[in-house]
Amino acid sequence: MQGLARLGLPAAADRAPGRSRPARGVLCLLTAAAILGAGIAAARPPGTAVDPDLVRVIRFMALMKGGFALAAFAGCVWRLARPAGPWRTPIYVVAPPLMAAGAIGLWSLQSLPIAAAGLHLGLLAVLAAALTDPDFFPDLARLGRRRR
Repeated sequence: MQGLARLGLPAAADRAPGRSRPARGVLCLLTAAAILGAGIAAARPPGTAVDPDLVRVIRFMALMKGGFALAAFAGCVWRLARPAGPWRTPIYVVAPPLMAAGAIGLWSLQSLPIAAAGLHLGLLAVLAAALTDPDFFPDLARLGRRRR
């Protein structure tokens, strides 16, 4: 707790109770459901024959995008430990599962346009919410002044 105080962030006990705990639970449940649903849909073979080189490229991209989805999930779980704004909370809850389902859809070569759209819209939503959220990143200028 002293480390948080040194950074100018309130300790967990000092944070205002809000909708953050239910939002984190919903995020985890939605992500698990999206992975399970996309995994079930991915069990089918692709409807058309695909060039093996194209399959390797798409699967490599899906693997990278899956890493982005994992990073977005971790960032959103971390951010939802504190109450977020009324329009940011739904984005932090819905976008990572959308990204995970899109990455699995790309890997399985099922509905490629829908999977790519879901993945990229989720990524864009998380980035837009995080970069406009004043509480997502600590105020580094304020932290620098406290150390002097």
